[in-house]
Amino acid sequence: MTIQNLKHISILLILLSFESSIAQDNKVNNTTQLWTEVDALGKINKKWKWQCDLQYSLQSPYESLAFIKYGEQFTVRPWIHYYPKPTIKLSAFVGLWYNYPIAEVGAREYPEYRAALQAQFYKIFGLNKLSNRFRTEFRDMKDRAGDFEQVFRGRYMLKYQRLLIHSDYDKNSIYLILSEEIFINGGAAVTGYKSFDQNRVFVGLGYNITDDIGIEFGYFNQFAYHTHDTNFDSNHILSVALIFDNITKGKRNL
Repeated sequence: MTIQNLKHISILLILLSFESSIAQDNKVNNTTQLWTEVDALGKINKKWKWQCDLQYSLQSPYESLAFIKYGEQFTVRPWIHYYPKPTIKLSAFVGLWYNYPIAEVGAREYPEYRAALQAQFYKIFGLNKLSNRFRTEFRDMKDRAGDFEQVFRGRYMLKYQRLLIHSDYDKNSIYLILSEEIFINGGAAVTGYKSFDQNRVFVGLGYNITDDIGIEFGYFNQFAYHTHDTNFDSNHILSVALIFDNITKGKRNL
């Protein structure tokens, strides 16, 4: 194991221990959820790609396994990606997040418009792929008074993939996915002024049905700070994503 890989593992352990320490003296509420996603991608030319995501999630009341009881959120998000080199991806998106009201967990109904800039850096070694992803988001959110407030949020993700069957991401290949992401809140009345927003840990598998159609599924733990009190939600999530690549034809990128 290289020194660089040990550094990435150290970062992951630090983030996980940070999550545990901040929750020690606060109430943690548990929910179960289902997150579904369909991603469509296509090539524009050698360095540019487009993408569009549709996401829909459902959730349970607190301390319940009824993870499809309530609609939680619907998202539409178009992207543009630029590859200055094969191991660097620069991206931007704009999108709509519609949040459904759930009285049992104190969730309110509101829309959010979001734009973001993102940079992702890949390292490939053997059957392994490691990526560092940095994102800054501009969020325009309707508050309880019906007014829109603007707030920035920063996100960092460390993601690891390893091919388990086949030596390339082609038809019938299977791969392991592990990721850790932390969110930092810029602070506004609508989101509260706590710096820590949420943390997400994912363990899952990917399967390529064809060279250009794949499915990824697994377990997310989303650990989120409440906006206006000192409690947390620990959301236990089954995540399923269906991916259609090369809708406009071209060589598959990273």
